[in-house]
Amino acid sequence: MPVWGWEYADKGRIPLGALSLFAGRPGAGKSTAGRWFAAAVSTGTLSGHWEGRPANVAYIAAEESGKYVVKPGLRAAGADLNRVFFPTVEFQGEEVRFLSSHDMDALTDLLIAQEVKFVVVDPLMSTIGAKTDVNRNNEVRALVEPWAKLAERIDGVVLGIAHLNKSGSGDVVAAINGSSAFGEVARTVFGFAKDPDSTSGDRIMSQEKNSIGEEDLALIYRLESHKVTTDSGKTAEVARFVIVGDSDRTVGDVLRTGPAQTDGDSGHREIDEWLLELLADGPVAAKEVFASANEVGYSTDKAKRARERINKEVKKIVAYRPEIPGPWFWRLIDTDQERMDDPDT
Repeated sequence: MPVWGWEYADKGRIPLGALSLFAGRPGAGKSTAGRWFAAAVSTGTLSGHWEGRPANVAYIAAEESGKYVVKPGLRAAGADLNRVFFPTVEFQGEEVRFLSSHDMDALTDLLIAQEVKFVVVDPLMSTIGAKTDVNRNNEVRALVEPWAKLAERIDGVVLGIAHLNKSGSGDVVAAINGSSAFGEVARTVFGFAKDPDSTSGDRIMSQEKNSIGEEDLALIYRLESHKVTTDSGKTAEVARFVIVGDSDRTVGDVLRTGPAQTDGDSGHREIDEWLLELLADGPVAAKEVFASANEVGYSTDKAKRARERINKEVKKIVAYRPEIPGPWFWRLIDTDQERMDDPDT
C-alpha cells in the first residue's frame, strides 16, 4: 500500500518514495505552490503522512533568487525556516547549477544526514545540463530517474517544477517542456494555469497523472499578496498560494480552450507574454531570465528585445541590483511606481 505525503478529500495525491511534478506555464504560480507545500511539510500542517509531524525540507532553486524570492516566499507560506535547507554547488569558488549527472551522490548523503524528507527542485529541467539532447528520451530519462531514486533513498518526496510548452492539445503531461521522460518518470503530475474567464484572479490546479491513485482532483487557487519581514529587516509583499475550493474544470480544459494566435505578430506576442509570466511571481536574476529563455527556445537577444517592446509604451520591467556589488535582477513594477535607474542588463 502506498504512503501518501499529501492527501486531499481523503484520497492520496502525492506518494512517498517517488518523483512528483508541478507543471505550468511561466507565471501560473507553480513555484509559489511548491513553496506552500514545502512550508506545510516543515510545520506538520500538510494533510497526509507528515500531518502533526513536522519534517525537514530542501529547496534547490535555479531560476529564482533564494535570498530575494524563495526565502521570502517560504516566509509568506508560514514555513519553519529552521527546517529548510538550501543546498548549493560551487565550482572554482562560484555557485553553479546543480547537475543530476555530477552532484547526486553528494546531495543524497547531505539530505540523509539532515533528515530531509521533502525536496523541491525548481525547475527540474535546469538539472539535466545544457549539453543534453532533450530530443533523446533515453538520455534525458537517465538524468531524471536519479531524482526518483533520491525520493526512495530519503523515504520522502522530490517535487520537480516544470514548464509547459504552448501546445493546445490539453494533454498536460505531454506538454511538459523538454522531453516526455519527465512525465514518464514522475508518478504524479499536477497542472497549473490561470483561469482566463476569471475576473478575480482565480487559477486552476488539477491532477493530470496519478500512477497509483485517482486523478479526480481539480482546485481553484489564488496568489494573494502577503507582507513579510526580510532578513535585512525590510518589509516586502510576496505572493502566497491559497486554495479556494473545487473547480469544475481541469488545467487540460483551460489549455484546450486557450486563445488562438491570429496575426503576424504572434511570435513577438508569445515571447512577450512568456516574459511577463516569468516575472509575475517576483524578481528573477537577469542571468536566469536568459537561461530560462534559452530552455524554451528563445535567445538572450530575443528576451532583451521583448523587454524593450513591453517598455515602449508603459515601462513595466526594470533591472536593478538589490546589493552593490551584486547580480542584476528583472522585475515587474506598477505603472504608477517611481521609475528606477534601469540600464540594459
